[in-house]
Amino acid sequence: RMQKRSLSRRSSLSETFIVACVCVLIVFLVVPLFSMMSVEGDNNSGVGTIYYDLNDLPTTKFDAILVLGGGVPLSVEEPPIFVQKRCDDAAAIIHKQGELMPILSLSAGTTHRPQLLSDRGLPVWESTASSAYLKKKYKFDSNLYVETTSFDTIGNAYFARTSHTDIAGWRKLMVITNKFHIGRTKEIFDWIFGIGGGGDVGYKLYYFGSEDVGLTEEALEARRAHEARGAITVREKLAPQHQTLRQVWEFLTEKHDLYTATKLVDGANQVPNDANSANLRASYGAK
Repeated sequence: RMQKRSLSRRSSLSETFIVACVCVLIVFLVVPLFSMMSVEGDNNSGVGTIYYDLNDLPTTKFDAILVLGGGVPLSVEEPPIFVQKRCDDAAAIIHKQGELMPILSLSAGTTHRPQLLSDRGLPVWESTASSAYLKKKYKFDSNLYVETTSFDTIGNAYFARTSHTDIAGWRKLMVITNKFHIGRTKEIFDWIFGIGGGGDVGYKLYYFGSEDVGLTEEALEARRAHEARGAITVREKLAPQHQTLRQVWEFLTEKHDLYTATKLVDGANQVPNDANSANLRASYGAK
């Protein structure tokens, strides 16, 4: 009888050991596998994921679509052709989701080319031209918004967040730009929307790379090289050194050529510098 009890106890201990081993395997193998499956195609690096095909987009309902500006408009209702493609893709996403949502067009202008002026002599902002294009072609109206402060991609992200999305409560954002620009854009928007409590307030970013249309291959090559250098600077220097919105604000207002008062004053008194290649300038809009 004692032997039977001993065997029963050993059997019970063996079963307990086996169950424990199985639990460990589940924790270390199965759970991570499901985590990877839930992330794949939805959040591959940083805050968001890049998509290139409308058919691959998740079924998630976006709170807003952000369309980046890309250069000097051809006219009040004509952003550069490659920006028109961004606008067309924004409209296509709204059509695909079957629900009208805000479209926030970004950017005041660029320093690479002179601003387009209206008949009244006032600047036509890049975001104004994008909104005008969307209004004319797709009859959008009340869902159109503009950001008119930024003059570069870092400014696009910072002022979009601080002037619009934080306040409006837009948290699930689709960010649209062209393929040649999407890599650096993701680095910047992941950085800006992921710092200073970005995760705490629940930002979820998605990116769409529009086709690179309307530019020569020479212009695209020059722009891709420019974007690649910029992405490295953001990833290795700017993002690690500026981890709160306050720090980003200090960088913009104390060190950045386009937002620092003294640098803007000095720049206004300088003779125009034509150091940038013609091909690079061509990638920033109207001639």
